[in-house]
Amino acid sequence: MKWGKWDRRRVLSAVLGLFSFSALTAGLRVRRASAEWLRPPGALPPGDFEAACIRCFRCAEVCPPQCIRFDAWLPPAEADTPFVVPADRACTLCMACTEVCPTGALGRIERQPDLIALVVKMGHPELSKDRCLAWNGKGNCHLCHDVCPYRNQAVTLSGDRPRPEFHPSLCVGCGLCEEACPVDDQAIRIRPLSEKTKAPS
Repeated sequence: MKWGKWDRRRVLSAVLGLFSFSALTAGLRVRRASAEWLRPPGALPPGDFEAACIRCFRCAEVCPPQCIRFDAWLPPAEADTPFVVPADRACTLCMACTEVCPTGALGRIERQPDLIALVVKMGHPELSKDRCLAWNGKGNCHLCHDVCPYRNQAVTLSGDRPRPEFHPSLCVGCGLCEEACPVDDQAIRIRPLSEKTKAPS
């Protein structure tokens, strides 16, 4: 069977159209999600960070939990800059990324827990009590407390049946609590610093 010139063009147009639609929808998905992205520890303020980052990917290469991600579907100023989605994989606060950044986009931070607690602020915690098993009475869960590197400080347990209470001023925003939350739509979210803390529900 021989294909004519117009048949080939129609097939090619269909393939390119499908690719373009997939790319567009992927881009929209990423842009919607970007509002909830966290930068790795030690990141400069927004604007300064994007200007200083040279997209060398070294931070991701040395990241033990492989939580640092990149995406090219952002506006040029932000494209392929590092971010963390803690619901998928959280930061373990090893500070390896800050040790290899060649431009200071991620400021170097020594691997000292007390120092990390003072200088690292990736985001702030937001707990939805209506989804939290310990708060809504549907379970007895305190995984967020158990995995927190600053348990009994950033997150404490209170009440006869232990329920988590978060203390944003003492939270570094690593997201280990969000990653550990067993609820499908996590009850705890680490929000970017640009977002205001909402009242617990």
